[in-house]
Amino acid sequence: SFSMMMARMKGDLKALANGASAIENLKDGSRILMAEACTHNSSHEDIGRVKIPKLLKAYTKKNLSFEYYVHKDFPKNITDYDLVIHCGGCMINSRAMCRRIDICNENNVPITNYGVVIAYVNGILERSKEVFNL
Repeated sequence: SFSMMMARMKGDLKALANGASAIENLKDGSRILMAEACTHNSSHEDIGRVKIPKLLKAYTKKNLSFEYYVHKDFPKNITDYDLVIHCGGCMINSRAMCRRIDICNENNVPITNYGVVIAYVNGILERSKEVFNL
């Protein structure tokens, strides 16, 4: 997917793929940070505000709490989240994306991205990782 290619190009695809396994640990009320690096107009079929939350709720069968952080650096209270799901990162540079991954790793908060989550919940992440020799 586009997001997986961006993760490999700008971030750490292996770390983001590993972060997707945290989906299995989500419980009712788990807090998920949806981090978007750009300021686009959201629509009725927005990937970060509609599609991914719907997919995760259907996959986990849990009542999850989604919070959005748009076009800013990460919030100071990153440890309040059970999972961070980042956009593909096409509007930020590699250094900024890697810093966000590092912040999550330093605080033991799993991080993944849009494309990895979609592949994970659809059961194709392992096959998708083969393309990148992971």
